[in-house]
Amino acid sequence: MLEILSASIDKVVNIIEALGYPGVFLLSFLDRLTVFLVPGEVILPAFGILVNRGVFDFWPVFWWVTVGAFLGNFALYFIFLKGGRPFLEKYGRYLLISKHDLNHLDRWFSKHGDMIVILGYLLPTSIRSLIPIPAGISKMNPLRFSLYTLIASVPGNVFWIYIGMKTGDSYKKVLAYFDRFNYAVIAIIILFIVWYVIRHIKGRHLTHE
Repeated sequence: MLEILSASIDKVVNIIEALGYPGVFLLSFLDRLTVFLVPGEVILPAFGILVNRGVFDFWPVFWWVTVGAFLGNFALYFIFLKGGRPFLEKYGRYLLISKHDLNHLDRWFSKHGDMIVILGYLLPTSIRSLIPIPAGISKMNPLRFSLYTLIASVPGNVFWIYIGMKTGDSYKKVLAYFDRFNYAVIAIIILFIVWYVIRHIKGRHLTHE
C-alpha cells in the first residue's frame, strides 16, 4: 500500500500544480464525496508539498480545502439522508442489514451522534470518509452535522497540510507510519465485518429452528 500511496502523491501533486487553486477545491470535494477515490492523507499533504515549493500559499489552500471538503461531506450526507434509508429498507437484507439494525443505528446516533462525527473525522485514517453515510441514514440534524463536521475537520486539514509543508518531498517517509496504522484499522474493520456476518447467520438459524 505504501508504494501505491507514494505514487499517488506524485500524481496528485502534478495534477494540482496544473489546475491551481480550483484543483485544490475540486480534489478536496471529490475526496469526501467519492469516499476512497484518493485518501485525504495523500491529497492534503500534496497541497502542503506545493506550499513548500512556493507554488501555493498556506491560507488560500486551507480555505479551499475546508470549503471543498465540507461541501463533499455534506453532499454525501445529503444523498444518504434522502435515499439511504429507503434503499436499505428495500435491499438491506442482501447486505445483511435489517430494519432492527437501522433502528439500532438511529438510537445510537441520537445518543452519541455528535461524538461519533467528531471522533470519526479526527481519526487519521480513510475511515473518516464514511462518517456522512451513517449520519445521513440516521437522519442526523443537518445543522448539527455541519457544525461538528467543521469542528472536527479543520484541525485535521491544518495538520496534514502542515505536515506536507514541513516535510516537503520527504513526506513519503511519514507515509510508512501512516501505512502501519491504516493496516491496523483495516484489520479491525475486517474483524468487525466477520463478526457481524457470523452473528446474522446464527440469528437466522435460531429464527428458523
